[in-house]
Amino acid sequence: MQREEAGSARGERASRLAAQLPEAGFPATVRALPTVLLALFLLLAAATAVLVAGDGERRVPDAFQQSQREIAAGVARSVAAGANQGISDLRTVSVRASGAVDQVLDTLVKNRKWRGAVVLSPTRALVATRGEQVPVQAIPDTVAGAAVTSTISANGEVLLVETTVLPDGKYLAASTTVRLPDVATDPVLKQSFALITLSGKPVGGTAAPGLESLLADAGRAAAAEPGVLLGPSTDQAQTTLAYARVAPSSSPTGVDLAVVAIAAGPVVDGGSRLGGVIPAAALAAIALLGFLVVRRAITNPVRRVRAALLRLAAGEVDTKIHRFRTNEIARITAAARVCQQRLLPGKAAVAAGTAGRRMTVRRITAAVAVLVLAWAGGMVALGQIGSVQIPEAVAATDRAQTGMATDALRRSVNDGLAALVATTQTAKGADQLKQALDGLHATQTRYRSLYVVDAAGQPGDVVGRPPLRTAETPSRSAGLRQQNQGGRVPVLFAEAPLPGQSGSVIGEFDVDHLGDLLGHVPGHARVVDAQFRTIVAAEGYVAFEEVTSDELRACATEAQKSGLVGRISGDGQSFIAAAAVLGGDVGRLGWTVVTEQPGTELSLPVNETRRYTQLVALLAALLALFGYGWLLFAVLSPLRRVATAADAIVAGDLDSVIYPQRPDEIGTIASCLEICRQAAVEGPQRLGEVRRPSGAATDMTQLIRAVVDPPPTHRPIRHGGKESPTGGTAHRDTVPTRKHPGPREHTGPRDPNNRPAPRHGTTTQQRDPAGKGSA
Repeated sequence: MQREEAGSARGERASRLAAQLPEAGFPATVRALPTVLLALFLLLAAATAVLVAGDGERRVPDAFQQSQREIAAGVARSVAAGANQGISDLRTVSVRASGAVDQVLDTLVKNRKWRGAVVLSPTRALVATRGEQVPVQAIPDTVAGAAVTSTISANGEVLLVETTVLPDGKYLAASTTVRLPDVATDPVLKQSFALITLSGKPVGGTAAPGLESLLADAGRAAAAEPGVLLGPSTDQAQTTLAYARVAPSSSPTGVDLAVVAIAAGPVVDGGSRLGGVIPAAALAAIALLGFLVVRRAITNPVRRVRAALLRLAAGEVDTKIHRFRTNEIARITAAARVCQQRLLPGKAAVAAGTAGRRMTVRRITAAVAVLVLAWAGGMVALGQIGSVQIPEAVAATDRAQTGMATDALRRSVNDGLAALVATTQTAKGADQLKQALDGLHATQTRYRSLYVVDAAGQPGDVVGRPPLRTAETPSRSAGLRQQNQGGRVPVLFAEAPLPGQSGSVIGEFDVDHLGDLLGHVPGHARVVDAQFRTIVAAEGYVAFEEVTSDELRACATEAQKSGLVGRISGDGQSFIAAAAVLGGDVGRLGWTVVTEQPGTELSLPVNETRRYTQLVALLAALLALFGYGWLLFAVLSPLRRVATAADAIVAGDLDSVIYPQRPDEIGTIASCLEICRQAAVEGPQRLGEVRRPSGAATDMTQLIRAVVDPPPTHRPIRHGGKESPTGGTAHRDTVPTRKHPGPREHTGPRDPNNRPAPRHGTTTQQRDPAGKGSA
């Protein structure tokens, strides 16, 4: 019973002492840090098992679906670009429409792309017509400047009806046929196109039988956004239907059409579902092993030493202090045993040293971190094993995209020249020409600037940005020009001489707009000239930088002969394609579009697994470094500083103060060891509490008064061999001596004779009134 009461009393003393020592909670505790890191690593292991594993199914890769979606969107943009160009043509000829509608219609029908043209009065009455009958019922009730609508002719053809408002309020409308691009025969891809209304009705193109329901679904879905539908499948291929809406910028919602690209997509293996189990299990095992090692070598010893030092500092001087194998903790316990021996003089001395080599806390945690980093490196290396097999169908669809982008580039540049020529032929006078150029710049993004040059090549009023073209004598014939072969920016422009005048109209092309046309090509696409110098690219590039790849140069040379070339590179790790820019005036520039797509950038199942492998490896490495740094800052470094202070006690230095480290278990160990050190010097009565200065940190600092020594008591001595009359022994008369205070004035208290009181630790001698000295 007495033992229980004594133990309870001891526990209460330790508890009271612990209450005086501040210890923060999570996440600053020694026990919490390894637990949190273990939980994070186990979560990462679970994510590894899910992300690195395949879906276990054979499916069409995302790379093929994305390419088909871009092909459908490219065809839709091509149709929309034709509609925008038609509106531009109508606006150009409408400049001369005042009182001369017959001449305007004659000019229009000379261009074979127009099936028919008509001029209507503001009340929609027929004024004049040319060519085939225009379905005027397709013209919307309200035309705000320009409008494009679609309709089906009597013979089943899909027509675009384009309308613009003439200066006098009449309507100029013209119809043209919607033309889909020619489909190259490819037995692997089996590419075809279809036109569908947004209500799901097929109105043009070709499609395999049995896809009517999917085509209708694609047309209805295209009203919202582009996408891909999957159709019937076999062991090697699955039908894909990619769709996109036709939306001209002049009338985004006026055309009730969608383009559907139909192709046979390759079916590839999606990977094993258990592919991530082994790496995840390895990471979980490393995390558990590291947690157990840290817990056994650091966490548990720190907590046991804390408990022992708390009891010892609380007054339980007979507390048993265990020995530990970890270097820093062994040094701390050695210091605690030294203090305990001083508090128990009768106790037999025990060895307090830390003989032998022991593992340090930094080495233990660093070894665990190295294991995790090794796992991360192994995952990265595992992801690089093996090559990427590019399916032939993916290569074929990428080749088709290159051809379509090249065709869009060709049409954009040629149409830019045609629009400029039409403007010079229709505009009469400087005012009409200026108005037409303003309209071109406002409606067509291909131009960066438009202006008229005189006979010396000097520009006049500029519409758009400042010209890049340097002054030179204008040409007598219309055409496309590339003025420079070096410099920071290629200068590309269309030139159209003014009829009957010495000047020309110049339209400089925006290279960023041309780069956007190449942005829909997969991989790294660029336009090169006959000397393989880069003219424009889809992404960051250096103008006129020469292409050095032998395979790309050979592909571009072959494309100049055959038009379109595409193949997998010799090492099988990338796809390269080239398409010559042929046809029209731009064909004289000798341009070729070349593109290269590394196999690792394709959205294939194997690449998805590799990317996730690299992701989890990176997360594991970051988590290992973060955890090691966290432990180093919060536990290891403070523990080493306490161990260093403990070494001084073991060496016999009991005067050096041990300062608290952090408000956690390490700080408690440091505070308790300091209490034990003070008790070893001052005695056991020092145990049981923490000394703190009184007051608050915000209190004013007060000046402490100087301490005055009491006068010393002297024994009687003889003065000159005689006793003093006062009954004491007089000493010799001496002049008080004291050091000069120097430049610093004495600010201490003064005695009744208005003389400074002596400082603490010094004495002064004074002369008494009788001329005799007194102490």
